[in-house]
Amino acid sequence: MIVRNFTDKDVEEASKISHLVWGDLYKKESCELQKLIYDFTLEYYYLNNSFSFALDDNGLKGIVFASSKHDKNNSVENFTTKVQSLSDNDKIIALNLLDYVETTGREVKNIMNEDDLMMGLFISTQKGGGKMLLAKLIETAKEKGIKNIYLWTDTTCDFDYYQKNKFTLVKEFKRNVNNKKINTLIFKKEI
Repeated sequence: MIVRNFTDKDVEEASKISHLVWGDLYKKESCELQKLIYDFTLEYYYLNNSFSFALDDNGLKGIVFASSKHDKNNSVENFTTKVQSLSDNDKIIALNLLDYVETTGREVKNIMNEDDLMMGLFISTQKGGGKMLLAKLIETAKEKGIKNIYLWTDTTCDFDYYQKNKFTLVKEFKRNVNNKKINTLIFKKEI
């Protein structure tokens, strides 16, 4: 297994592993909405090539994306345009998810300093792959003078992983997302 920079050529395969990992979260949603969510998540967090890595073992096995406080792209505009083609119910679900992601991301950025990163997407389907991706991100961050890595997650994910890897919980709050109460957690790792 090698860890290398993520490239645009990896997007389609990354969308497939996102579906593999998160498939149960959106299994009640239409296939069209599911694909839109997976693709949007990749586009939304793929902001900074310097801090975007892929785990490769004769095919993509994992990814980690991180970015600075001010990195931006057109993903929200692209998403809201694509949402217009969905059914009314799917539009509501999609826009509620967008609001949750945007609001929570702002919460993290309000805590961050200029020399911090936000880890936005972290997926691995390979045992031990997450540790390799995280190690590469930390190594690169140190080289570039980054002081802390922040992330947000919620109780639908394996958030214990972050505490096991010496991330500290800095904030917790509840949100109602598509009629589900979700505990959201913001973690920080000093590097």
